[in-house]
Parts: sequence; structure tokens; C-alpha cells
Amino acid sequence: MARYWKTGRALTAGAALLGALALSGPAHAADRTSIVAYGAYTRAQAVSYGANGAVRVCDVYADGYGVAVRYYRKVGNRQTLSNFKGNNTCSETTDTQSNPIILFTACLVIDSVDYCASPYQDTGR
Repeated sequence: MARYWKTGRALTAGAALLGALALSGPAHAADRTSIVAYGAYTRAQAVSYGANGAVRVCDVYADGYGVAVRYYRKVGNRQTLSNFKGNNTCSETTDTQSNPIILFTACLVIDSVDYCASPYQDTGR
């Protein structure tokens, strides 16, 4: 009878360990946000999402200025995505999870000059 109880406890412990391993899959990166405030208003908002495979930049204030996001992927040089479509519009990159975005910052574009949030947001990837 003692052997049965030891086996039962071992099986229970083994099942608990397997359950914990099954639930502990790869960690997913959280969405990150970068904003640019100019004057008293938020003008641009950039969000890294989709396990940080993509980034979106939105124009959130009707001021006539464009917005942009500067970003780095794990492999490659700095890239810029611009949006000159006007208030309440967004532009986004393709979702490339095999080459995730690692750093990004929102920018307000005034007279062809990018005024960006500092520092870059780190996605943890």
C-alpha cells in the first residue's frame, strides 16, 4: 500500500510539472507606446504591437502637421514611417515577427524637420 501512495504522489507531482511547463510557453512582448506633445496637446502617437512585429503611427490632433515614427528592427538600419494624411489617421508597417521592432519613437513633422520623443521606446525584444 505504501508503494501505491508514493507512486500516486510522484504521478501527481509529474502532472503538475508538465502542466506548468505547458503554460509557460514563449513570453510575448507587451505593446509599447510613444507620444509627442507639442504645446498643450498630444500630436502624434506611435504603438509597437503584435509581439512587436509591427509599428503604427497616428495623427491625433488637427494641426496640419505630419507625423512619423522612427524605428529599428532587430536586423537592419533605422527606418521611418510617415503619415501626412491628416487628423485621426494612422499608417502602419507590415507585421514581421521574424525581425521584430526593438526601438521606436514618435515624431511630429514641422517644415520637413522631425521633432521626436526622447528617448526611444525599448520593446524588450
